[in-house]
Amino acid sequence: MRGIFELGVRSILPLLVALAGCGKNPVAPVVLEEGVVIASPADIAALRERGGAAYIIDGDLQIAGSSLVALTGLEGLKRVEGSVEIWFNDRLESLTGLEGLESVGAGLGPADASPPLPTPAAGKVAHVVEGLLIFENKALRSLKGLENLASVSGGLALVRNESLASLTDMPRLVEIEGSVDIWFNDALQSLEGLHYLARVRDFLEVSGNGALQSLNGLRRINHVGADLIISNNALLPQSEVRAFAERMVAKGFAGAVIVGDNLAD
Repeated sequence: MRGIFELGVRSILPLLVALAGCGKNPVAPVVLEEGVVIASPADIAALRERGGAAYIIDGDLQIAGSSLVALTGLEGLKRVEGSVEIWFNDRLESLTGLEGLESVGAGLGPADASPPLPTPAAGKVAHVVEGLLIFENKALRSLKGLENLASVSGGLALVRNESLASLTDMPRLVEIEGSVDIWFNDALQSLEGLHYLARVRDFLEVSGNGALQSLNGLRRINHVGADLIISNNALLPQSEVRAFAERMVAKGFAGAVIVGDNLAD
């Protein structure tokens, strides 16, 4: 009997050890206490070597002027405390590789501390935007890779990405602590992917998107804290634009409304 008992204990001991290990906290992400610039696959490899399986950038992340087609190798990136700036990458087709990214801009200062983007089609003085900036990536077709993004502070700007035809489903992104600027994306037909977004702290602008046909992707927005500008979208029915603006006013919106030069109907 004793032998049978000892055999039973020995057989379940590995299981007990494994179960005990399940209660342990995961390893904390590595904090990289400086900004990062990526311009090549070698830069991605170096960042992966420094950060390991999970890491935070306590500064800005700039991906600029590269020949990258995707961002594979950045899967360990969890948070960027400053801005994420993805600019002038002529061959970049998707953001695949950023699937682990959950938060952008949590460490940014006041919105008036950062430089403005170019003046938009509406003709107003450009307001300040920082946070997640995706600007002039000629081959970028979608935002695939940002599906787990849950927090953006500073703002979200999608500007002059001429091949951007669609966004991506971002079910955790319900609030932008800053502005949303969607300007001059010639191929963009829909804003689906932002349809969980409920609150924009500052400006909301959708201007100069020649293929955009609907605002249905913004259907859950119930608060815009500054001005609302929807203009110069050649295929976007003006009646839909006015209906969106009227809905916002009915919910208490008190900022300026600029809605002109969309598709007459």
